Amino acid sequence: MAKAEEPKVVVKPVGRLGGLDQIHVALIILVCVLVALVVVLAYYRPTAITIVNNTTSAKPVHTSSEMLNLTERLLASYNNFNSSLNLLPYITNVSAANIIYIASIKSWLIRVPATNPATNVSFYVSFLINDSNTSNVLPLIQTVLPAKLSQNKVVAKGVVQLYGHYPCNKQPMPVYWFIDPYAPGGIKSLNYAIQLQNMLKGKVNVTIKIFSTQATQAIASQYGIANAQLLGKYIFCASLQPNFEKFENLLSSLFTGSFMGQVELSNIANESGLNYSELSSCIDTSQPIINNQALLASYYNITQVPSIIVDCNLMALPQTAYNAVCFANSTLCG
Repeated sequence: MAKAEEPKVVVKPVGRLGGLDQIHVALIILVCVLVALVVVLAYYRPTAITIVNNTTSAKPVHTSSEMLNLTERLLASYNNFNSSLNLLPYITNVSAANIIYIASIKSWLIRVPATNPATNVSFYVSFLINDSNTSNVLPLIQTVLPAKLSQNKVVAKGVVQLYGHYPCNKQPMPVYWFIDPYAPGGIKSLNYAIQLQNMLKGKVNVTIKIFSTQATQAIASQYGIANAQLLGKYIFCASLQPNFEKFENLLSSLFTGSFMGQVELSNIANESGLNYSELSSCIDTSQPIINNQALLASYYNITQVPSIIVDCNLMALPQTAYNAVCFANSTLCG
């Protein structure tokens, strides 16, 4: 690592006094400022941050529970950002949020711990919310506020509760795994799906849903829509067979993000030990099913993939799908 350069002070001649006289003048001013600063600090007392609760006389308009609810919605609002900020709902831990009322400015300071998924480094996502006007929010991170506050809420680490959607109340618990195979992370996420199914065998029912985005559309512009959709059909139909895990392993090892055609996919299916007769029949009849899967994605307002829907009302990433299952029903975990 290169040695940090020492800071330099550059003093330029100013006015009629010339360089040397100006240095003396600047030093005298600096000494005066330092003396004044020492005097101020000697009498200065910092304003305390007051944590207000129901026993104090200076009661805020809102409660800490209301601020937590607002923060959950605020974080969920980042879900549709077209940038890395859309990860905020999934890397923050609202259950460990620190909520403080600052009486001197009549505002709430909310600090939510988060973890950088790339470096595993912890940090805080913080907001300053005006108590009398909660639409006045100042993010204390290098970001912007969402244009509109979502009705969805971040309810656990990596788990967003979808407004207007309710638990399925089915056994085993349904888990919808939406991917675009040509989108970044789509095929790699399938390993998380298999792990979740194996870990909670009999308790969850993970089903693969194909949802074409601009990634598949880009392939279609070069190779035609039928050829571009073939990879998704193979994945969906292979997921219905017992040897899907082997198929996924081979596919993941060979997939580079480029177009995969009939010959390559057929070879992978054969090497995986899939029932090729059933696979072919499924592929031939899969288009209406995949069209319905796209409608289901629209119903859940899915705009990015991979996205996971757990128990019909919770949205998660592949890495946090287990958290969503445990939030929906803690008896299934542990």
